[in-house]
Amino acid sequence: MTEYELGSGQMKVMRILWNMRKATAQDIIDEMNREEPTKRSTVQTFLRALVKKGLVDYEIDDRTFIYYPIVEEKDVAHHAFQHFVEHVFEGSMEGFVSFFVRNNYVPPEKIEKIHRMLDKKDD
Repeated sequence: MTEYELGSGQMKVMRILWNMRKATAQDIIDEMNREEPTKRSTVQTFLRALVKKGLVDYEIDDRTFIYYPIVEEKDVAHHAFQHFVEHVFEGSMEGFVSFFVRNNYVPPEKIEKIHRMLDKKDD
């Protein structure tokens, strides 16, 4: 069973793998070090957890592990969104949308664009 619950570090590793398609631990470390120093042991811990959760797999070339994602980004995003709405808004999509509109997270000029998207969805 795939487990989609991800911490921020695991999500960073997943984003790198989605972008690179395949990567060694060193490739991931190098990419993460562009933002902030990251230890090899930290990345290896993330990778082991992601493999265990069923999100990442690997192949071995000589003695080098090459990791690749086995779930799509949209699937992880979908699960995270559903979990958020369920947890924060008791599963109410209306509550979610209402919250964003009432608190001006959606500027008025964007609301019309959203209306048009929803109208097209019905077609």
